[in-house]
Amino acid sequence: MTAHRIGLTLAESTSPPVPRPYDPEAPNVLVIVLDDLGFAQLGCYGSDIDTPNLDRLAARGLRFTNFHTTAICSPTRACLLTGRNHHRVGIGMVTDLPVNFPGYVGQIPDSAGTLAQYLGAEGWATFAVGKWHLTPRDQRAAGPYHTWPTGVGFDHYYGFIDAETSQWTPKLIRDQTYIEPPATPEEGYHLDGDLADQAISYLRNLRLADPLRPFMMWYATGTPHAPHHAPPEWIDRYAGQFDQGWDVWREEVLARQKEMGIVARDVALSKRPEWVEPWDEVDSVRQRLYARMMEVYAGVVSHVDHHIGRVLGHLESTGEAENTVLALISDNGASPEGGPDGTWNQIRHYISEGAGDLEQELVHYDDLGGFRSYGHYPWGWALAGNTPFRRWKRYTFEGGVRDPLILSWPAGIATPGELRHQYSHVTDVMPTILDLAGVQPPTVFDGVEQMSFDGTSMRQIVADDDPDAARTSQYYECWGSRAMYHQGWKAVTNHVNQFTAADRDAIVGSHDFAEDEWELFDTVADPIECQNLADQHPEKLAEIIELWDAEAVRNGVLPLDDTQNNRIAHMYAPWMSLRSRYELVPGDKVHETTGPLQFGGYRAVAAFPDGLPRDAAGIICEQGDWISGWTMFLADGEFRWVAVVHGREHRAVAPIPAGARFVGAELTPTEDGLFKVTLTADEAEIGLGAQPVSLPTSWSSDGVFLTVGYGRPFPVCDDYEPPFEAPEGLASLVIETGPLPPFDFDAELAHAMRHQ
Repeated sequence: MTAHRIGLTLAESTSPPVPRPYDPEAPNVLVIVLDDLGFAQLGCYGSDIDTPNLDRLAARGLRFTNFHTTAICSPTRACLLTGRNHHRVGIGMVTDLPVNFPGYVGQIPDSAGTLAQYLGAEGWATFAVGKWHLTPRDQRAAGPYHTWPTGVGFDHYYGFIDAETSQWTPKLIRDQTYIEPPATPEEGYHLDGDLADQAISYLRNLRLADPLRPFMMWYATGTPHAPHHAPPEWIDRYAGQFDQGWDVWREEVLARQKEMGIVARDVALSKRPEWVEPWDEVDSVRQRLYARMMEVYAGVVSHVDHHIGRVLGHLESTGEAENTVLALISDNGASPEGGPDGTWNQIRHYISEGAGDLEQELVHYDDLGGFRSYGHYPWGWALAGNTPFRRWKRYTFEGGVRDPLILSWPAGIATPGELRHQYSHVTDVMPTILDLAGVQPPTVFDGVEQMSFDGTSMRQIVADDDPDAARTSQYYECWGSRAMYHQGWKAVTNHVNQFTAADRDAIVGSHDFAEDEWELFDTVADPIECQNLADQHPEKLAEIIELWDAEAVRNGVLPLDDTQNNRIAHMYAPWMSLRSRYELVPGDKVHETTGPLQFGGYRAVAAFPDGLPRDAAGIICEQGDWISGWTMFLADGEFRWVAVVHGREHRAVAPIPAGARFVGAELTPTEDGLFKVTLTADEAEIGLGAQPVSLPTSWSSDGVFLTVGYGRPFPVCDDYEPPFEAPEGLASLVIETGPLPPFDFDAELAHAMRHQ
């Protein structure tokens, strides 16, 4: 290379040519992550759900039939991004509940560089779109941002950072800033369409700036994870299609899987467990309800297929599909979190232990999939979605961990449309992509020595279907469910995790780690895990258990847990800052994880220093919506407090006290563990709630915002239409929690005057 020659002036100097900071011939990389999609829920894996775009992707790529994940979302994503085992990189469980042990702290260490970091260092433009769920709860409100997508190698991010969100009114982030959706549901907004729009926009803008630079995009949909939301025309196309029920549907899917070669001709269905009701024993009313819930789910899957198809179509139209390495996976098996009966409002599984209410479900039948639902199907459909395998998400039986993987690279795959049956694991995907892209992973990145990979490249499997290239061993642990695969053998515990009351009460197995039993399966002869060989091969079982023990030590799997309460007791949340008093002003938006903890009672007082006008109207505050939430507002000459708890509305109403400086609501505990609602003006009681109410520990699973002076797209009740901006004269809102001190009128007025 020509050296610099420095003269007196630039005109008298020469410099060597400047090389491109990237290889213009390098392939693009697109990683698509579907959420809670079962092994059998794509058309190209045997389903009758219409997925033409993903089927077309499979036809020009490879389908893997023996690919495995971790059985739950955050851990699978950590494996996919880093190529290392999830406990080893601190993501042993979902990052909503990080605990103070190395395998569970909920953040990937700098020693485990991500795919985006490694490719970005080689010149790839990097984008993340959609679900993240790799940031601990205490860092989601306002940072620190080192665990957000922009902190682990992505140039830009657009999506949601939690486990789930409403598809109609998502809690969106652009880069490091929370934003509102660009349109309303009434205007046709849906998150899947928005994510596709943003992905295409990122790619178009990149090409306007640089036509040659390769890109890496992480495209993770929130669907088909609950809530199951889709436009009605996508749902209604499936009317009547699932009336035969889950038992017949499983048989029909298995027949198609055999025809397609997805499973061997001699594979049978795993036994329907005793806690899943036989379809022909379900009464006709519930059959109609359960079939409709599956119609909604199918509509969701077809709808997301359509929008992924738009992104794929964009790549095809620009000629870039040919040189794009694309990996599509689901993060775990189909989800049973709707319980035995499904529900129009899945939030109740997170914030209550209440049993299903069939009458209420039927009232909301027509709401399923729409604006007034937050639904999930029954677990019979989850079992069916994992056909032919046993169990579902959160368990390390095959139904929880065996998932679709489609790998496409038209320029580099010589045998499109073929199947690959070798055993593989999600940790293998990142090393494979790096290998195909020609990138050597660094031993030191950004000054930090990098840990070894647990995954291995599948290049030989991709290139020539090498049967000897398959991995031979992998451990599993998810919420106490444990398994070990080794050379075709697999040992699995009978442990039942305690995530929901339905699991604890219905699923047969051990609820105590000290009493767990290991089952043993020959997965080559018995892929559906129906023939427990533990008694016939005790030496082999002991060998496999010993391997699991060694892997548990190596990866930091211990200590085990199967609850939420123990995790809360050991919470690792160094950035959490709790307080009992919040002083807010109109326009404020407070994330629930850093906002008032209301489940022990609270006082919320709004200040109008110049006196409350009799005709005042508008939102004082709002948190959540008509699915689950609470609000205080003024309308039609009344001051109203409304809460929706477990799908039921509670109210306290009083005439507007004209001239009052303060109006508020005080929730105080009663002897039976409920709360009395008292409305106040200045220092006087002006109204009571009609009945005691319960308060949830959280209003939502994704940490909904408390807004002051305006409402988000869906209201808590139909008395007002968002944004219903702040009533005239509202200066501030003070919320106090815990044991409440006496209300100090003069001090509070002085505080309020500062905000005028």
